[in-house]
Amino acid sequence: MKTPLQKWTIKGVLSWTTKYFSQKGIDSPRLTAEYLLSHALNLKRVELYINYDKPLTPEELKKFKLLIKRRLRHEPLAYIIGEHAFWSLNLEINPAVLIPRPETELVVEIAIDIVRKNCLQNPVILDWGTGSGAIALALKKELSQARVMATDISFAALQIAQRNMVKNKLSIGLVQGKGLNLFKKGVFDMVVSNPPYIKSEDIPHLAPEVRNYEPQIALDGGKDGLKFVRYLLKEAGVYLKKRGWVIMEIGHNQAKAVQEIAQKIESWGSCNFVKDHSGIKRVVVVEKRV
Repeated sequence: MKTPLQKWTIKGVLSWTTKYFSQKGIDSPRLTAEYLLSHALNLKRVELYINYDKPLTPEELKKFKLLIKRRLRHEPLAYIIGEHAFWSLNLEINPAVLIPRPETELVVEIAIDIVRKNCLQNPVILDWGTGSGAIALALKKELSQARVMATDISFAALQIAQRNMVKNKLSIGLVQGKGLNLFKKGVFDMVVSNPPYIKSEDIPHLAPEVRNYEPQIALDGGKDGLKFVRYLLKEAGVYLKKRGWVIMEIGHNQAKAVQEIAQKIESWGSCNFVKDHSGIKRVVVVEKRV
């Protein structure tokens, strides 16, 4: 940033950083600059514009430069600022959990639609592999009458989910564990999940933001990417009520294989797929055979 003698205002810093991020190939350069500067100055983004001509102190500039360096090393923005928006929630995020993607909101939308269309009263819902608690908390916010349980193998992830529950003034049950056998059989109306679904061999080829920073345990779906999808389809029916649903996010080009797995399991009746905004079959919905 030019000379130490120059007075750097918020406007000037944003302009310079946006151009610099553009040159370095950073996604959404202006938005990224705004988030980082807001974080460095402990201001809301709108307050940057209210204080456009305010000069930064040397300490503030130093702090901001450190944030810029972190982003240039491909550290995800959500991990740098420690939060991320999902649904209508503001979630605490750190490297113990995946950063929730917009596509995952489809799982929430579909679950809510099923509950309302089928007039389910006080539904019992399990979010398997909850991470930050994003899906579970979004469902609890929209379905206040629901009893929502969330499980994860990672204690560190559950600590984040717990803090997000308190932060958003919602109440869900949190249980550490790997398998569905933690629960009684036939208790859930719905099991929802964003399981690991990336092939093990594809992990080294992911974008550095994902490969180097996000937890591999939440990404790696085994040799064919379907290890955990297969487990849920095989086991979840036992833990659903007489009528129930499994709703899962899946990976690109996995729909055919997922359908073949589901069709071989007696528990399941219909198997449907919902496309994301890119036209990819992103979510599978399987209904228990009555």
